[in-house]
Amino acid sequence: MVENLFEQNILWSVLAAVFWGFAARGARKLATRPTAVSVRRRARLGLVLLCTALVVLVVRVAAALALAGAAGWLGGADYVLFGALPLVLAGAAVVALSVPAYWRVVRATRHPEAAAEGAQPPDPSMLRQLASRMGLVVPVQVGCVAAFLGAACTLHPPTPPFTLTLVVELTLLFAAAGGLVLLQQQRRTAVGAPDWRPPSRAKRMLRATAVVTTLTVLAVSGCSLAAEQSRLPGRIGGSAHQHSFDTGGGPSAGQAPLRTVDDLTGDRAGKPDRRFTLTATDRTMRLASGEKVAALAFNGQLPGPELRVRSGQLVEVTLVNRNVRDGVTLHWHGVDVPNAEDGVAGVTQDAVLPGRRHVYRFRPDRAGTFWYHSHQQSSSAVARGLFGALVVEEPEAAKDPEAVDRTVVAHAWAVDSGGGGGHGGGALSGVNGAGGTLRTAFGDDTRMRKEEVPPGTPVRLRLVNADNCPRTYLLAGAAFKVAAIDGNEVSGPTELHNARLRLAGGGRYDLTFRQPAGPVRLTVVGDANASSASHSFEGCGEDGAYGKGRVETASLLLDGGGGSEPAPAAGPLFDPLRYGTPADTPFGSSPHFDRDFHLVLGNSFGFFDGRPMVLWTINNAVYPDIPALLVKEGDLVRTTFVNRSLDDHPMHLHGHRMLVLSRNGEKATGSPWWTDTLNVAPGERYEVAFRADNPGLWMDHCHNLDHARDGMVLHLAYDGVSSPYETGRSTGNRPE
Repeated sequence: MVENLFEQNILWSVLAAVFWGFAARGARKLATRPTAVSVRRRARLGLVLLCTALVVLVVRVAAALALAGAAGWLGGADYVLFGALPLVLAGAAVVALSVPAYWRVVRATRHPEAAAEGAQPPDPSMLRQLASRMGLVVPVQVGCVAAFLGAACTLHPPTPPFTLTLVVELTLLFAAAGGLVLLQQQRRTAVGAPDWRPPSRAKRMLRATAVVTTLTVLAVSGCSLAAEQSRLPGRIGGSAHQHSFDTGGGPSAGQAPLRTVDDLTGDRAGKPDRRFTLTATDRTMRLASGEKVAALAFNGQLPGPELRVRSGQLVEVTLVNRNVRDGVTLHWHGVDVPNAEDGVAGVTQDAVLPGRRHVYRFRPDRAGTFWYHSHQQSSSAVARGLFGALVVEEPEAAKDPEAVDRTVVAHAWAVDSGGGGGHGGGALSGVNGAGGTLRTAFGDDTRMRKEEVPPGTPVRLRLVNADNCPRTYLLAGAAFKVAAIDGNEVSGPTELHNARLRLAGGGRYDLTFRQPAGPVRLTVVGDANASSASHSFEGCGEDGAYGKGRVETASLLLDGGGGSEPAPAAGPLFDPLRYGTPADTPFGSSPHFDRDFHLVLGNSFGFFDGRPMVLWTINNAVYPDIPALLVKEGDLVRTTFVNRSLDDHPMHLHGHRMLVLSRNGEKATGSPWWTDTLNVAPGERYEVAFRADNPGLWMDHCHNLDHARDGMVLHLAYDGVSSPYETGRSTGNRPE
């Protein structure tokens, strides 16, 4: 509903500008009609246009108020204040002044035909004076200005706080009203003269040409200036922000001791319990199913090798870049590593260039399903294969030798369909910036994978969504439990039958069940034939499909030795908010929050890095203009996400896990829902909480990596922590 109201606000703001423009032109031209009959005809038409404009105004205001009602004041305040309020003020003046003035003109010209019967015809100069009255013309013109200002602020909303911007807009409106009054006074004096004649056709054409030329020059100059101002600087400090910090109602910066991210490392002295080496290469590879991919790969595998460790172990991973031209890093998605080990180019380290290496050391503090990927140009690096699964097991867990524990990584590969492969930057969000034809796979296999599993065997399937968009999974043939979400065990999970599992981009679910005598089939929903060249809008379709024509494109069949293959059955949608058994949390039942942040996820029209585009915004801004969220160590923080945009946003906070408190005002009633990647669908409003217990500078961004690439990124900044690293073209560090 919210996304529809968002679209309605854009539509009606544009329509309001159009209709108020016609109404203003009609009011201004009324006094130039040569005869009483033509004045009467134009007055009637002008009154109809004005009433239509007022109706559009009412609908425009209703749409803004409806959005504020559906998304909360936080999600609609800018449209109400900047799009509706000035227009309401102008509309009130029009109703009070212009409508009665129009009606007086109509009455004054009611019987012009009486002149043919000897009655005194209306005096032309008197009619022109009546039709050019200040109260008739100026309020309509001010309404036109308000409508255009409102449309501009709807298409490109201002950033909070709104007070100063609202004062500026109202000041511009009143200044425009004053200027229009002066112009109309001069014009009224001119047209009221007995010998006044309308300007010639040539003069009118010349004037119209001058106006159109001036407006065109202003529009082109404004767009050129906006495009130039949107260009990212060559160097952006990892801890610098162009606006002040958002303190969330807490203390301001400067109260904590100073340190840099390089001080916040993992254990550098201890002997590692597990050592791994990941070598990144740029090469053409074939999927297991035969399709050719222009790949970036770790250790020559797609995806990269699965890393299995135990919680509490000291893990050392050496990253080697053999020939990936733009550089590479390693980010440990969902693992609360020390800040220096987070692997974000330009924030916690420099990108590892060809021929170089970097060592990461950390101790995972809890068991669960995680994954790793490059955070240097991640929108293309992940799309082409620089990712893999990371499984953290319990420290002393006794493994059942007969149990089946499988990690199932879903990814849409851009395969070579005969047009030269996937090096291009496609427009389709699901392609993660890679061109080519999509083939959804489990791992590197787009075909159905089969595995023999004896009946009665305990099975754990670790689902990892390595795509931008949410994906829908179906498990047919067995009742199952969702045992963990994003590496966090679920309290008291109950059995599900044919439930649809919608998993956020970057998210993970662990499913457990016992293998029945018949087959069990896991299917992921996707679009096997979407081409990036055929889409112009970077959006995720319903159920995580990319574009139209959804088909089942990747399946895993666990065969228990008998029975026919089960068909996928789409049952009710799994809801983590109500699933499982309630349990105590570290925050208590009625916590006091030290900081309270509000993030509105939206769209606007504008420029990013010099390119015109539909922007993906946070609080109406894009990186680097989004203020960092300032915290101090130990703070209990609440964040409210409101999505009024046209797409899903899997919001990923590095270095912390979030506890979901509510969705759309409904409190969580199931197991504590801990997550590091929360999918906020269009129209949804979530409240989450986390403890600021891992100091550093942390990315907080949409894990639709195309959205992040286009500026949907901010930072969580601990007071006193700075970074010596920089992003930007001049540095070679481009994290998204």
